[in-house]
Amino acid sequence: MTDTTTLTGVMLPDGRVRNVVLRHGSVSHIRPVGIPDIGQSAIDLTGYLLLPAPVEPHLHLDRALTWEPIGSDPDGRDGAVRSWRASPSRYGTADLRRRAHSALQAMSANGVTAVRTHIDIGVGAGAPLRAVEVLRELREDLHRLLDLQIVAVPSPDLSDRSALEAFSAGAGLLGGRPHRAADPRAETRRLLRLADRAEVDLDLHLDYQPDRRVLAVADLARLLRKSGFGRQVTASHCATLGLLRPPALAKVVEAIAASRMAVIGLPSTPRDDARAAVAPCGGPGPLHALLEAGVPLAAGGDHVRDALHPMGRADALETASLLMTTGQMSADQAYAAVSTSARAIMGLPVAGTEPGAVADLLAVRASSLAEAVLTTPADRVVLRRGRVVSRTSGRRTPALQGRSDSGYGRRRGRVPAGAR
Repeated sequence: MTDTTTLTGVMLPDGRVRNVVLRHGSVSHIRPVGIPDIGQSAIDLTGYLLLPAPVEPHLHLDRALTWEPIGSDPDGRDGAVRSWRASPSRYGTADLRRRAHSALQAMSANGVTAVRTHIDIGVGAGAPLRAVEVLRELREDLHRLLDLQIVAVPSPDLSDRSALEAFSAGAGLLGGRPHRAADPRAETRRLLRLADRAEVDLDLHLDYQPDRRVLAVADLARLLRKSGFGRQVTASHCATLGLLRPPALAKVVEAIAASRMAVIGLPSTPRDDARAAVAPCGGPGPLHALLEAGVPLAAGGDHVRDALHPMGRADALETASLLMTTGQMSADQAYAAVSTSARAIMGLPVAGTEPGAVADLLAVRASSLAEAVLTTPADRVVLRRGRVVSRTSGRRTPALQGRSDSGYGRRRGRVPAGAR
């Protein structure tokens, strides 16, 4: 492929069909179909919709693809957590590398060009930073396919010194689960202090076990305003917001907006309590309230067939589809949550079809964004920095082919003669 490539006959998000010219990894310009580009390579994308490539802002690659070998537990999430914690010692670094590599390749083929993965450190036996080192090596090996951001998630009993060593091993962000500490507020303060010392952004698991008595995201918002912490802070999960009544929700959302933190909802995460009347990502009320308040909002997949959840298809279009159903979002809002908004939260350059944007693009065979999100077509072309990195197609052949003008199709309510 030359430095200049033209994507011909492709539909833009606004419905126009155009030729999109890419040069040196970015969108150069857009021109009407039919104007030849002499001396340039071309990719015919007639029938495809061109979108900014999605990204994955919240994943756990260290336990990806462990559902089959580990299984789960009949005791729900707590049992699944026990299954996972009891099993890592049986799997070496080669297995971790194989599973993570497979998951990343699947995401790349589905259109993802950047991933943020949380990696537990300080849990279980063995070298606590080896998983971070393996992911750092994969980041280098797969840099032409995608960006990989590594979030080190220290256990509350891990020393400050050991936690900070994760950044020498390859981590770029600090995570955490304050609710696992004896004093969650003290653990949150410790994590803020560590992130400040390491000069890295913070991405915390908060409120994913719905309990209206505990609202860690509100405490974090107040703490951020008092401390003046100057780096990006992201709160992931936040399902408890869905339990709040409108007046209380409005106050919390106002505090979140004032703190300038971002929120990542995870619509595919299983509910911790099947009786809780709240979607895993907070539900439609909180999501729309956060958007209206101007809070940076994204959505991620969280699981890829691991011990906590047997599903997870490594497909951002699936995540967007779940947002439309559980979060009552429009197609535009849902896709932005897994693409442009998520990219901004992850600190990535703007990608899309506008001139000057990075040519991280997904072309999907669909006539509209709603169709693409709701049907998640298999026909996709993925471009990373203007270079095609994946091309997949799925053809369906009906086992039974009938006439389009059959009596069953014409005469409503009548039973076909052969079925009587």
